[in-house]
Amino acid sequence: MMRVNKVSEYGILALGYIGGQVKAVSARQVSEGLQIPYEITAKTLQKLKDAGFVNSTKGTNGGYILVSPLSQISFAQIVDAIEGPIGITECMSDGPQAKICSRHESCELKSGMKKVNQRVRELLESVKLDELTNKVETRIK
Repeated sequence: MMRVNKVSEYGILALGYIGGQVKAVSARQVSEGLQIPYEITAKTLQKLKDAGFVNSTKGTNGGYILVSPLSQISFAQIVDAIEGPIGITECMSDGPQAKICSRHESCELKSGMKKVNQRVRELLESVKLDELTNKVETRIK
């Protein structure tokens, strides 16, 4: 069964929370507002910053703000940023974590699974975060 990990869920929730704020919010505010562990929130926000979904500023009025509207960020992009490339089987992942089984060269399922993987990817690309979070951003910088 394909599952999205908890950190990806937290990332989506955090982006929805940040998108609903009028000003920049700290990792602590996101953590407390969503009632998720601070350590995970901070690490997740750093991954989202590294991937270009949020900007951060330091200081008294610092915090995180969205770079793009939630309507322009796909579910697949967040999963890629947090978990790595989407693959319905280990051999379909493009990242370094892809595990190639002993049957890789002679696998009868490989081409069919590649098609399934592509369709799943297309579906996840079509789902935008505004649809998942039911939020309309109040501030985009």
